Amino acid sequence: MKEFLDRILTISTADPDDTRRRRILNILLVSVAILCVIAITISLGVVFLSITKWENTSLIVLGSIVTLVGVMIVYLINSFWSGRIAAIIFLVLLTVMFSFSDSPMEVSSGRSLFAFTIPIIMASMLLVPWASFVFSTLCSIIISIIAISIQTIPNTPAIIGFFLIALVAWLSARSLESALKELRTINANLDQVVIERTQALTQSLDRERIEAGRNQAILNSIADGVIVFDKKWNATMANPAITGMLGIPIELLINKSFHELIEHTRLAPQSRGLLYAMIEHDTQPVGFRIEWGEKTLSISAAQIYDNRKENNTNIGTVIVFRDFTREAEVEKLKSTFVAIISHELRTPLNAILGYAEMFKEAVYGPMNGKQVNMAERIMKNTQRLLGLINDLLDQAQMEAGKLTIHIAPLKPADLLESLHGLLDKSASDKRLRLTSEIDDDLPETLNGDAARLQQILVNLVNNSIKFTDQGEIRVKLLRTDDAKWGIEVEDTGQGIPASELPYIFDTFRQVEGATTRVHGGFGLGLAIVKQLLTLMSGDIEVESNVNAGTKFTITLPLVIP
Repeated sequence: MKEFLDRILTISTADPDDTRRRRILNILLVSVAILCVIAITISLGVVFLSITKWENTSLIVLGSIVTLVGVMIVYLINSFWSGRIAAIIFLVLLTVMFSFSDSPMEVSSGRSLFAFTIPIIMASMLLVPWASFVFSTLCSIIISIIAISIQTIPNTPAIIGFFLIALVAWLSARSLESALKELRTINANLDQVVIERTQALTQSLDRERIEAGRNQAILNSIADGVIVFDKKWNATMANPAITGMLGIPIELLINKSFHELIEHTRLAPQSRGLLYAMIEHDTQPVGFRIEWGEKTLSISAAQIYDNRKENNTNIGTVIVFRDFTREAEVEKLKSTFVAIISHELRTPLNAILGYAEMFKEAVYGPMNGKQVNMAERIMKNTQRLLGLINDLLDQAQMEAGKLTIHIAPLKPADLLESLHGLLDKSASDKRLRLTSEIDDDLPETLNGDAARLQQILVNLVNNSIKFTDQGEIRVKLLRTDDAKWGIEVEDTGQGIPASELPYIFDTFRQVEGATTRVHGGFGLGLAIVKQLLTLMSGDIEVESNVNAGTKFTITLPLVIP
C-alpha cells in the first residue's frame, strides 16, 4: 500500500523544490477526491434510505462530481505537464468554489469568510512564498465585490487578516525553503566527502592488498620458519618453511596459542623455560637455542609496533626459527676436539716445563751460561704454550656451558698482590711501571670468584704490557656506587683503532698490526674476559685512542659477605 501511494503521489523532477510542491499538490488533490467520494456516498445513501429527498442533496452530489472531475484534470496536469500551472488552477478553482459555497452575506462577512485563508496558506506551499500575497489580494477583491453587490461595506478587518496570514505564510515558506536549501548544500558536501573518503578507502585497501600480497610472497620465500603472533600470543601468520622445521601443518598453527606450541611433546623440557620467560618478561631474545625432537633450532624474536598510534603500541611479535642442528653438531665436535687436544697437549708440555726447570737448577750437574739461557727460553715458551692451551680449554668449557663460577669471600688487596707477583717482572723487563691502588670506599672483603677475577686482571694487564712500549700501566679497584664495584686498567700504549673497538671481544679476533704478529696469540684473552664477566653479571667497557693508550673499565655487583 505504501509503495502504491508513493507511486501515485511522487513525481520525480530535476528540481527538488518542484518535486516537493507537486507531491504536496497531489496529496491535497487525493484528499479532496476522497472527500468528494465520501460526500457523494453519504448523499446517495440518505436518499436511498429515504431520509431526505433528492432535491435536497442533488446540488451536493453534482458539485462533488464536478469537483472530482476538476481534481482529476488538475492531477493529470500536475503529473504530466506543469506543477505550477496545476497549482494555480487548483487554487483558483478552490477560491471560486469558496465564493459560491454560501450566501453572499456569509461569504463576505460571515461564517464562510475563514475558508479564503486556505488558498492563501496553500499558495506559499504550492507556488512560491510570495504567492500568498497574490491570493490574499485576490480573496480581498472577491469579498469586496460580493459585499458591494449586496450593498454592504467591505470587511476591512478580514482583508487585513488575509494579509497578515499571507505574511505568516510567506515567512514560514521562506524559512522552510532556506532550510531545505542549506540542507541540500550540506547533503551535497557530505556526498562529496563520502565519495572522496570512499575513493581514499578503496585506494588504501588496494595498497593494503598489494602490500599484504608482497609480504606474503616475501614470507613464503624465506627459508627460515616464521610465525607471527598478535599481542595475546595467538599465531596469525606462518610461512611454509615452518612446517618442515617443526613437522606441524600450517593450518594447525594458525589461530593457536604460543602456549600450545611450548607444551608440544617434541620440545625438550629445558627449552620450555626459555620460551615461557620470553612471554612473561616480554623480551626480544636473539639467537638462543631450543631442542625440538632431534633438531636444534635457533630462535630470534622481535616485537611489532604500530607507529601510527601514540607510544608505538605493541601489536605482536615475530619469531624466526632457524634449523641449527648441523651447526650445533659442528660446534659440539669442535669443542670436544679442542678440549681433548688441549688436554693431551698440556700433559707433555708440563713435563717439558718440569725438565727445563730441573736443567736450569742444575739438578743433573753444572750448567754453563748458554745452557741456563736455553733452559729459560724453553720454560718461557712452554709457559706461553700452556697459557694458550688454558685459554682454549676455558673457551671450550664456556661454549659447552660447563664453566662455573665459585663465589667465596675474597680480599681485593690479595688480587693486586697476586697480580704484582705474576707480572711485575714482565713489566720491569720492558721498563714499564705497574702501579695499583684501592679506593678507600671499597670494602676490605667482597664475595666473588677470586681465581676468575685474577684471570681477568692478568689477561687485561698482560695485554697492556704487550702493547705498551713506554710509560706505565695503572690498575685501580674502586666502588662505583652503592650496588657496584669496578676495576680500571689503563695504559699508555699504542691504543686500538676506533674501527676495531666493536670487535675486540669477539672470539679469535685480533687487531691487525705488526705488534700483534710479534706477540702472537689466538685472540681469546678479551673474549674470555667478556664471557667470564657475563657469568658474573658484570660488564666491561673500553676507551682507546691510537698512540694515546687504552682504558678498560669493569663493573661488578657489590656483594659483601
